[in-house]
Amino acid sequence: MRVQHPWRWSIGVLIVLAVLVAAYAGWLAWSTARSLGSAADEARALKAAALAGDDAATRKAFNDFAADASTAHSRTKSPVWSLVTKLPGYGDDAHGVQTVSRVADELASSGLGELINHVGGLDALLPSSGGIDLTQVKALQAPVAASNKAFAKAQKDLESEDASHFVDSVKLKFRDLQSQIDSAAGSMSSADKALAVLPAMLGGEGKRNYLLVMQNNAEIRATGGLPGAVAELQADNGKLLMINERSGASFGQAPKPVLPLSDEETALFGENLGRYFLDANLTPDFPRSADLWKARWEQEVPGDIDGVLSIDAVTLSYLLGAYGPVTVDGIQLTQDNVVDELLSKVYARVKDPDAQDLFFGKVTAAIFDEVTTGKATRSALLNALTKATNERRILVHDFHDSEQAKIAGTTIAGELTAAAKTTPQVGVYLSDGTLSKMSYYLRYKSTVNATYCRGGVQGLRATMTITSNAPADAATSLPDYVLGDQTGVVPKGDQLVYIMFVAPVGGTVSTIDINSLNYRQDRLTIDGRTVRRTWIQLKPGESVDMSWRMTTGPGQTGDARVNFTPSIDPGAPTSATVTSAC
Repeated sequence: MRVQHPWRWSIGVLIVLAVLVAAYAGWLAWSTARSLGSAADEARALKAAALAGDDAATRKAFNDFAADASTAHSRTKSPVWSLVTKLPGYGDDAHGVQTVSRVADELASSGLGELINHVGGLDALLPSSGGIDLTQVKALQAPVAASNKAFAKAQKDLESEDASHFVDSVKLKFRDLQSQIDSAAGSMSSADKALAVLPAMLGGEGKRNYLLVMQNNAEIRATGGLPGAVAELQADNGKLLMINERSGASFGQAPKPVLPLSDEETALFGENLGRYFLDANLTPDFPRSADLWKARWEQEVPGDIDGVLSIDAVTLSYLLGAYGPVTVDGIQLTQDNVVDELLSKVYARVKDPDAQDLFFGKVTAAIFDEVTTGKATRSALLNALTKATNERRILVHDFHDSEQAKIAGTTIAGELTAAAKTTPQVGVYLSDGTLSKMSYYLRYKSTVNATYCRGGVQGLRATMTITSNAPADAATSLPDYVLGDQTGVVPKGDQLVYIMFVAPVGGTVSTIDINSLNYRQDRLTIDGRTVRRTWIQLKPGESVDMSWRMTTGPGQTGDARVNFTPSIDPGAPTSATVTSAC
């Protein structure tokens, strides 16, 4: 009789067990990846349904997302999965999938679910009947704050995971969900801050008065354009009313600066920064412009101003895209023609500058009435406001410290950072020097790259092309008001553009080469930051290439942020993120 050795039996059992564990691990991996793929699809469907205002589809997409996320998380908590995370060659991928599953499940169970329960109240945030329902605003504050906290944690958890070693299939799913969470986290952060300040800013704690400044991109200024039209907005318990409409030119010249100017400001901009309402945004620092506008307004108009809201003609076009056309003085204005009508055609049609400003004010009032009383879908309005905000065309400053502290550091605050941070901030700002409306024909594009990192300091290399697409016969075909009165300065039809290059805090900026040549340049400072300023003259159809180099301040090893003056060109980049060289 043949004797079966126990050790052979044991090896056989182990082999069978290993095969079963491997098969189970393979099934776990397949089914978990499938659940995560479904969760990513459902997250996209959830966002689309919420923006479209389809509450039933929003809830269904959330429930499906939550179910798949929970399934994936429960599977990756098993002992077999924990074993796989320890295996060479597979452990990183398994750990990454485990992290994604946990993050998705935690999002569904903490914060996001409560927000979904209030999704029906989002439409109440749309302006109607002359204002916004503050009761609904306050009802959304807690669930949005909880969701913001949950998304911030999810974003941090995913950032801590190094996906560079994942296999392509796992890396793709990881990056997909991470991208969606990053986008949602940014939106939730903005929504949380907005809901925190809206009740007070909309007069929920007492009547508020704000200046609405319309920037005219046809005469470019550092923050966008000349403040051509201005009105006072009155907010009272959510109700909005536009009063005291005036043109920026009506303020004329003050006998002295309305506020004391620093030596840096005087050297860069002269006393006109503080004497002319029209020149208060020669500085790229919007809070400073807001201070100067408020001071000048209060010299002329009784009452106190609580804050300043600035938009431009491109913003109006985005709003018309959400609400539909309006008719002013017999002219139908749409998303496609309002910029041309306001910043070009009006100058040919209406000769009197005061009448031009009046038309600009009428258009602003008509669109304001449409926004506060008309109807727009949630997705259309949010898309319009998001585009305008991301392009830095909507700027807000509140003179109440508690409100301003909550929006400080955001895109709408428009600050020129003076404090050192790990994120380098670069500025490229333009201003018209021809006292004309020729910036309607101004186009520019720029690229910035990080070239090295040494001792915690990055090197940046930048290029810029600036072009005038004015017609060749501009001097004779365009109205004199558009051409400007530049006798003895530049020929009619040419543009004189001042360009200010602001280095990161504690950094440097080199000489600027213009068409590979070195022209006279000012070396100045603003809020302690190094500035190079130069000017260029553009003939109709001419392009000029510029290049320069910068260094960041010590310890600024993060991705650089570059801000440009918003132009008349809808959709043109007004900011960029430069991948760190460190």
